[in-house]
Amino acid sequence: MGTPVLKRFMTLAGLASVLIPLLPAVVQAAVPAAWVQNSADHVFSTSSPPARPTTSIALFAARGEYEAAQVLYRPASAATGVSLSATALSGPDGTSIPVSEINVRRQYDHPDVILHGDGIDLKEYEVPPAGGTSFYDALIDNTPVSVAANYTQAYHYSVHVPAGQRAGVYTGSVTVKSSGGDVLIPVSVQVYAATLPPADQSTLKQNNWFASVGWDYKGAELAIPEQYADAAAYSPNWWKVIASFARNQAKHRNNVIYADFQALLIPDTTIDAAGNFSFGWATFDRFVKLFEDAGAMQYIYTPTLLEPHPVQGGSRPMLEMLKRGADGKPQKVLADPNTAETTAYLKKVFPALKAHLDTKGWTDKFYMSALDEPTEAAQVTAATWFYDIYTDYFPDPLTNEAHGYTFLPGAAENITTFTPYTENYEDHTGYWQDQRLKGKELWLYVCIVPWDYQVNRLIGMHLAKSRLLPWLVWKIGGKGFQHWGWNYWAYKPDGEFRGYDTFDGPQNGDSYIVRPDKARYDVYDSVRSEAQLDGAEDYELLNQLAAVKPVTAQAIADTVITDIATFERSGQAVTERHKQILDALVSAEAEPQLPYADDFSDASSARQWLVPINRANGQQESSWSVAGGEFVQPQISAGWDKAVANLKGRAYRDVAASVDLRITGVSNSGGRENWAGLMVRNLSGTEIDTGYLIAQRDNGEVFVVRSGTTLARAAVPGYVAGQRSRLRVVARGDTITVYAGANAAPLLTVTDKAYKAGDIALVTGGAAARFDNVKVNPETNPAEGRTVTATSSYLGDGWSPQGAVDGERGSTAGAMGWSSDADLATDHSESITVDLGSAKPVSRVDLYPRADAGNVGRGFPVDFTVKVSADRTNWTTVATRTGFATPGAGARTFPFPTADVRYVKVEGTKLSRDSNGHFRMQFAEIEVAGGNLAAGRAVSTSSSYEGDGWSRTALTDGQTRSALGYSMGWSSDGASTATATVDLAGPTRFSSVVLRPRTDGEALGAGFPVDFTVQVSDDNAGWTTVATRTGQTRPGVAGQTLSFTPVTARYVRIAATKLAADPVGDPRLQLAELEVR
Repeated sequence: MGTPVLKRFMTLAGLASVLIPLLPAVVQAAVPAAWVQNSADHVFSTSSPPARPTTSIALFAARGEYEAAQVLYRPASAATGVSLSATALSGPDGTSIPVSEINVRRQYDHPDVILHGDGIDLKEYEVPPAGGTSFYDALIDNTPVSVAANYTQAYHYSVHVPAGQRAGVYTGSVTVKSSGGDVLIPVSVQVYAATLPPADQSTLKQNNWFASVGWDYKGAELAIPEQYADAAAYSPNWWKVIASFARNQAKHRNNVIYADFQALLIPDTTIDAAGNFSFGWATFDRFVKLFEDAGAMQYIYTPTLLEPHPVQGGSRPMLEMLKRGADGKPQKVLADPNTAETTAYLKKVFPALKAHLDTKGWTDKFYMSALDEPTEAAQVTAATWFYDIYTDYFPDPLTNEAHGYTFLPGAAENITTFTPYTENYEDHTGYWQDQRLKGKELWLYVCIVPWDYQVNRLIGMHLAKSRLLPWLVWKIGGKGFQHWGWNYWAYKPDGEFRGYDTFDGPQNGDSYIVRPDKARYDVYDSVRSEAQLDGAEDYELLNQLAAVKPVTAQAIADTVITDIATFERSGQAVTERHKQILDALVSAEAEPQLPYADDFSDASSARQWLVPINRANGQQESSWSVAGGEFVQPQISAGWDKAVANLKGRAYRDVAASVDLRITGVSNSGGRENWAGLMVRNLSGTEIDTGYLIAQRDNGEVFVVRSGTTLARAAVPGYVAGQRSRLRVVARGDTITVYAGANAAPLLTVTDKAYKAGDIALVTGGAAARFDNVKVNPETNPAEGRTVTATSSYLGDGWSPQGAVDGERGSTAGAMGWSSDADLATDHSESITVDLGSAKPVSRVDLYPRADAGNVGRGFPVDFTVKVSADRTNWTTVATRTGFATPGAGARTFPFPTADVRYVKVEGTKLSRDSNGHFRMQFAEIEVAGGNLAAGRAVSTSSSYEGDGWSRTALTDGQTRSALGYSMGWSSDGASTATATVDLAGPTRFSSVVLRPRTDGEALGAGFPVDFTVQVSDDNAGWTTVATRTGQTRPGVAGQTLSFTPVTARYVRIAATKLAADPVGDPRLQLAELEVR
């Protein structure tokens, strides 16, 4: 067996086949004519069945959601009459999802998709298996067709779950019908007890600009009449098309309608010879009402009214205004801004607009926009004039503008909502985030660019990118997404509009995501529009999850997308995360705690860290590696926002994080101002402009920065350049406390409400650095960094009350721990109390003796008690020791039945002497444990596959949601039996073991043991069986809890004697997590 075989099911070679082998397949005697693939990966007419094809559809959906899969049909000989026939889906207690909620469409193979040349040059793109430029995109009618031999015809099977649907599993089928014989494909849809809001009540504001009238007054106005017969503007057929747009946009959650109010005024407005206006709103109202009635209108967005001069461009912006034409009718003209004429016009049209919107109840839904992608200072000046007049009539306006490559903060100051292009956002994240934190809304947009290694929705790109656009918005704390081209039916924006063929003509996917259904005056969707719909639904579900479990939501998102270039290209991975969001939403389980500790003694540690991808070349932004027992970033030239290593797939709220760091070189630019440190709570784990940057400069200064703003700074006493220094951050609630160097007292304390949860990362700015002893404690030890009181305390030489909870288990110069300091000549009583901040379930207290050379165990009390309390008034003694022998190094553990505890007190009534003969009570550290007692503990196994997210350490890393390449859990490797042992690091009282299965999509529960025992031991030699299972079936997400009479033991072992198959069919023991409670 060995590694090569295991990699068949855990390593992804290529993107088209990613994770397909993980899905359970129906065993067939021959290669099937039909198989199934997820809806977020491209398929091609030259695609062949994978080695283990999936032959059933399994979908997972919230109520109100659309979910889909692709069915591929590839006959060995030519077939005729090919179509798909779907049945209704039967559910619990006679409920059903009717056929009317199921949509089957044939995919159209477009022969001339442009990847390079003619104004586009993709750096990252997909290549059909047989080469060429044919891509499936449009979804057309499921009418019977002929399919040639060895040609793969793709279909899109979609189910809409009504909002009131009962939760449960619904089953049915879809049949591929053809002259070659029918192929039955079973279908199951699991409906969760979670509900998406309708499109017009969404939290995501989605604005795909669509062509109707106005806007640019050229291609936008030609789009409909050039594609549909007898569909001139405002004709009956034109209105029929607009109604179709409204229905489609409601389905696809495009809830910001692009309506040019000035253009829609033209049919009903009169202007007399003296220039007096009589504004008519009937056409505007009819237009908007179609979208409102369809459920697509949550907001109205009017096209920009300040346009570049046709010749002079942005250096001379022009106002679009209505004037009386030679024929006496209103027409759109361009006029210089800030003249008597244009000022008078705005002072007429704006109050009229406000009064009308008020009567319709649309004022708070209306976005005004002056500029599109401003580049010149003159545009900023014109926009300031424009908005100054606008706000006279709209005192609390909604305003929004797209910002392209050019960074013009002056233009941004005028508006309430920002929509930067993704590269503009990345290059100026600190500014955009600072504005967001000040209360302005942040959106993102893409258009023909980016072409490189970023998300976009061009046809030749990985289909998953279309789905990930709303995920990226969510990751940055954004509220909206914008794209300029929903139905701008031309090959290029400045190209030929007349008679353009949207199916067989040259195309790249920029200017449209739907195509005209000419016969029905409707539109055809595309695989990209459906993927983007899925992403919008994911956004809503992420928001629902973040409202109750922000850490879970962030952690799931981190395993899909980290920043604009660092993300999963696999649609299967995104589909699996969608299911994990749903599972987390309906689960009653608490947020995960994801402890981490690493001394980098093993080079494989580097796999735990994610380095951002350069958007231009697809390579890592900086060089990180494990060398000499440290994690090393050797480049002094790496930019201040580039040299980041993110702790993969993990997120934190209340957390203590520490690292030993040593700056080994600095760039000439900045010199000793350059730095190294930690990121805490950043939204995108591979950048430094969200969350909090806490770093040490090479000149000895430590600082806290949030989105470009310095919150605090101070010099570290005793800092020596080039020497190792410890940096520790404790973030709890709105308080961030920073400790640095050999100082137990806090160096900096900051109160800030901006970022509540996020990632952890190591980072350097213009410096080369070496990192060691990274520790991340997400309240698994809730004593760290807490308030300590003591009957007496020695302050000096590294001793202090805070030293007892500084996260350092040993005793080193500057970090010795705590020591009493009273009545040194006589034996007496001393006590130390830790306040955990709030009551927590606790079942163990660990006392670490001092461990400095020659003094190991000195100062540890001889007679003492451990007491706990919820209120500091009523105390319960949970441990009593008399005549306690001088301990060696390492924790002395005191277990007890779980109790709700806020205060922990150790009271020594007989003390030992220190090296000077003085009676003292001394501890290097006091720790507290409760809940999952296995979290972060050491694991040993009979065998282990190490790679692709599988590892021994992942068995107790707190991650229960499997993600390939991040944390899958642990897998045995190459034997018919398997064991895994957790060392709880001391005697521990517990009464259950929870075994969590792998949870990656349809591989859920694979490799879960069939026959096994749970055993306990005090010494890792003699074992007692506390639970036995035989014939265990494949479990669901919750796994199996094995309960037993409470025991006290140090070691816990699962021993499996009969293994289940992994997704490839090999026997393995695979668990996402082992918990001890």
